[in-house]
Amino acid sequence: MPSRRWVCLLLALGALSTSFAAEKIRVHFISGSKEYRSEESLKAFIPWLETNYHMTATVSWGRDGVQELDGLEAIKQADVLFVFARRMKLKEPQMKLIRAHWEAGKAVIGVRTASHAFQQADNEMFDRQVMGGNYQGHFGNELVKVRHLAEHPVLRNVGAITSSRLYKAGPLAKTATALQQGDIGKAQHAVTWVNTWKGGRTFYTSLGVPQDFEDADFKRLLVNAIFWTAKWKTPTVKR
Repeated sequence: MPSRRWVCLLLALGALSTSFAAEKIRVHFISGSKEYRSEESLKAFIPWLETNYHMTATVSWGRDGVQELDGLEAIKQADVLFVFARRMKLKEPQMKLIRAHWEAGKAVIGVRTASHAFQQADNEMFDRQVMGGNYQGHFGNELVKVRHLAEHPVLRNVGAITSSRLYKAGPLAKTATALQQGDIGKAQHAVTWVNTWKGGRTFYTSLGVPQDFEDADFKRLLVNAIFWTAKWKTPTVKR
């Protein structure tokens, strides 16, 4: 029979293994973009994400112009903040919670209207510094062909994406790396890039119209971005 010491060691290793297996990336979503139907898209995307990948999600559901979000305290435990919101007017205590996440060097994902998710002063910080962008409005409803600009873990196993309504991106921050460009024929602009802020990784894409969330390659892009910003190994492809 094994000695008591070996039994204790095996039990300890088993507990440690279980602990690692149970660990998940904790993502807090802020939704509030009526024009691009963020709630509809995320209510399909989040369950798919939790079912297929080692993640757990909390969500604050909102809308354009909202002054207060429910469930925002969960951001304190989040590894990744995922923002898909438009022109919210959150009160200072809630903005303080949000700023504390990125000022602590924690991971941030921004989708589509995240470049102007909050009131103007906070957008200047979030868009241009945290995410390294430079939102300048958008074109019409033209077809957007997306091509890769660089090799990067965020683009691993991501195929061709076709979207619509190209955003105009001004010069990116010097710390940002453009990963994808959108082309409507008459104009080309960066649509996806990564940046670092306070030692944390950030990711932004101006893609994210409703049909994008039905595209396996777009969803793969977001999955990769979550894992990369959280500093986890990029996972196996699941569609």
